[in-house]
Amino acid sequence: EPHFVQALPYGPHIYFFFREVAVELSTLGKVVVARVARVCRNDRGGSPRVLERRWTSFLKVRLQCALPGDTVFYFDVLEAVTPPRVLHGRPAVLALFGTQPNSIPGSAVCAFYLADVARAFEGPFAEPRGATGTWTPVPEDRVPRPRPGCCAGMGPATGIVTSGDFPDETLVFAKEHPLLHGAVAPAGGRPLFTRTGTRLTQLAVDTGAGPRGNRTVLFLGAEDGRVLKVLVATWQPEVNQHPGGTPAPGDNQDTGDTGDTGDTSSETLLLEEISLYDPGRCRGASRVLGLELHPPSRELYVAFAGCLVRLPLSRCARHGTCRRSCLAARDPYCVWLPPQGCVPFSGDLPSGFEQDMEGSPGITGSCQDAPAVGDSDGDRDLAHGVRQAGPGVPATVAVPVLVGCVLGAFALGALATGLLAACCRPAAPKGPPQPPAAPLPPAPRLYPPLPPQGGAGGLREPPEPPTPEPTPQPPTRTPHEQAVEPRRGQATHLGTPGCPEPPGPGPPPKATL
Repeated sequence: EPHFVQALPYGPHIYFFFREVAVELSTLGKVVVARVARVCRNDRGGSPRVLERRWTSFLKVRLQCALPGDTVFYFDVLEAVTPPRVLHGRPAVLALFGTQPNSIPGSAVCAFYLADVARAFEGPFAEPRGATGTWTPVPEDRVPRPRPGCCAGMGPATGIVTSGDFPDETLVFAKEHPLLHGAVAPAGGRPLFTRTGTRLTQLAVDTGAGPRGNRTVLFLGAEDGRVLKVLVATWQPEVNQHPGGTPAPGDNQDTGDTGDTGDTSSETLLLEEISLYDPGRCRGASRVLGLELHPPSRELYVAFAGCLVRLPLSRCARHGTCRRSCLAARDPYCVWLPPQGCVPFSGDLPSGFEQDMEGSPGITGSCQDAPAVGDSDGDRDLAHGVRQAGPGVPATVAVPVLVGCVLGAFALGALATGLLAACCRPAAPKGPPQPPAAPLPPAPRLYPPLPPQGGAGGLREPPEPPTPEPTPQPPTRTPHEQAVEPRRGQATHLGTPGCPEPPGPGPPPKATL
């Protein structure tokens, strides 16, 4: 499952940079590793018997980009490779690596000298052995001559006219042993730049930045549409041997020391982190698909799925007239030139400009008149960037902002307290339920009874009146309650104006004989 990233010509060979699932690490599962392979430019395929119409010089070796230590942390997924560049006076390629898809997100940039890459193809071949299938180097006495992978008419194969004239033994061995043992170590034995928590996708490099043309700046594209601008350290750690790889050029191969003993006064610095993707102007995914430098216009072209953004290499107008901010940024594309302020560097600038690339202490100057950090129309770009504070620049907060924050905190605290008191006030306790009121007794009859009627000689019984409907009788009252009742009735009538008290029944009339 190879995924090819870059193809570069170098010397008599063509080099292919790709990633694939490592067959030698099959016991660990599906592990993706970075590879570099090469073929001869004059390779025309094998003989009719072996490797007909197939490469006869194809060999591959692992590219290793890792953080050394007690536990080596590997970046194995190859994402991008630059064309050959001159790094520390030697041709090299810079490659962007990532972590495994099921691992924590992280990325690293490693540099590989092309001389190291070519030397790795002279190493031992690899083959599986034993029941476990452990890959081990092939003894040199088993390798046929001319050595598989060499070019016809060159070096050990000077007497071979074409690739089809190689002996069958050499062609069969090349077919069965395409993988070399070991790995190509990065220059200096460690990455130039690492970033965790983010997956970077593309890489562009300027190895001739600065007024003297001796600074290296990396431009890195991310999955979320950001572009990172990184200043690479000028020192090279004296790492003599990388674990499991070939030594870097200039390393002392006798001592075998793997520690960093170089000057650590300079370090890799993140200059800017610029957000370029704008959903309103660019449709599609935010992943950066390509980065391309255009030195004549001093611009960087950033490719997305739905648009192309042009970004100036120098964004010096962000610093305004603040000398301290301009120098502390350590941007190789910006210089301080009185009285113009922070301006982009160009060859036609007058002498007398200042630039501090080493982060020297003691930089003075007032930055109260500096513009706010962010995008400026003078930059002629579509980006909105945030500059990381340089070393020695203290973080300050304006006094009005601080006072406003304090007053706002007090107001919010008072409001929160009032709302809490209103919401959590205990309800007043309710008394026991009142019993229902007793029904009022019926009013007494106020008319007198009819007089009796009879004839002579005695009393006649009065006619029996019709039986009235039974009325409820008032409850029996005690003498004390009977004495109090008239007063209650009188108070009731007195308290009701306009309602005169009805007359009492009076004494009954006397019966007549």
